[in-house]
Amino acid sequence: MLLVYTQTITPRLRYTFKHFFESILGIEVDFTTKLDVFIAQNGPKLSYVNKPLGNEFFVNANPLLFEQGIQNQEIEVSDWDGLPAFFESSQASIVPYDIFAASFYLISRYEEYLLHVKDENGRFLSNQSLAVQNNFLELPLIDLWAQKILDLLLNKFPELEINQVKTSQFIPIVEVVSPYKYTHKSFLRNTAQFFISLSKFDLWSIMEQIMVLLGFWKDPWNNFKAFFLLFKKSKLKPRFFFLFSKITYYDQGISIFNATFHSLIKSVSDYHKVSLLVSTEARQKVKTFKNELERFEQVIHRTTKFIQFNLGVTSVFETYRNVLTMEEAEDFSLGYHDKMGYRASTAVPFRFYDLGNEIETSLFLYSLVATEEVLRNTDAFTSFQKLKQLKNQIPTASGIHTFSVTNAILSPHNNNKPWKEAYVNYITENDR
Repeated sequence: MLLVYTQTITPRLRYTFKHFFESILGIEVDFTTKLDVFIAQNGPKLSYVNKPLGNEFFVNANPLLFEQGIQNQEIEVSDWDGLPAFFESSQASIVPYDIFAASFYLISRYEEYLLHVKDENGRFLSNQSLAVQNNFLELPLIDLWAQKILDLLLNKFPELEINQVKTSQFIPIVEVVSPYKYTHKSFLRNTAQFFISLSKFDLWSIMEQIMVLLGFWKDPWNNFKAFFLLFKKSKLKPRFFFLFSKITYYDQGISIFNATFHSLIKSVSDYHKVSLLVSTEARQKVKTFKNELERFEQVIHRTTKFIQFNLGVTSVFETYRNVLTMEEAEDFSLGYHDKMGYRASTAVPFRFYDLGNEIETSLFLYSLVATEEVLRNTDAFTSFQKLKQLKNQIPTASGIHTFSVTNAILSPHNNNKPWKEAYVNYITENDR
């Protein structure tokens, strides 16, 4: 166990140290504000105050973990033995930066509470983030800091006990906005799709649509048997998220009253974990969110504790406020729609900290390092090589590699062949 001495034990401090030491490193941590208790401790201990007490492991505390509310922070990113770091400490500090305050800033998504510009879908722009502006988005930076701190602690306290942390995991995700490209859609929607293709002189799509609707070709998005075969003997545990909402401009799915759609969801749930892909309206309205979740659970005949958001996370406080109505929920949406990397600078699942109310919630967030939209910004080989790099640089056994594709990734058509092969190879190579 590691004993931490501080003058005040705040919710921010407890939240940060618990995640940093227990979740990432597997080190039990306890806190005290009593100097005599800290001095009497013979085992591993750390002081998080403004001045060292003696020869202990001292980290100079930045005010952030003792503040309340949200205010602009002065941040200057520097280099710490090859890693970006900020919130510089005093010379007396064993660590030259207060990486605990820095970790809280990143993992709480503090910058998303500050004034920012949004894209057309109301999302926080990636280029406004500290990680993008300082070129560390692709690093699980908090986990890398934790590894450096562990080395320093073991050097001072070789007897420090480390609990066995679960082995590194890989969770493939399949987003199903629409299981079918043409079939099981209304005449009006198919007509609109036809004229859109015609206006672009996309003759291939026109022919494809006609042949599918006439029954000569299989719908190119109905690839669930291919997913079943891919994961049949796999040790990996994929998760499928189905959009189950009314059809809107942003949520172009299948009617929730379609019996074939219901049967498909049930058949997938027989083999794999399935859950709700939350619509854009449900992200904004708690009543709609509850209705979508209840209807989906009626289809699969069980409750679900994990979700994902269609079109991703806008900002954390806007997106997750409705999810807090669920108990012990898990979300797999926290990433950017236009860049690969770690939005919260960690690969280890963590609880959402509600800065507005200054409380740690029961909602677990998983870092989504890439979506199919991001992957398709370049060629298939390059994208999956980058994805492999992101996976291989996770420094701790507690990290989880998560990325998502759509059901269209396994389309059998020739123009999709490189993507299908790259995805299948990636799943097969990592099935260990």
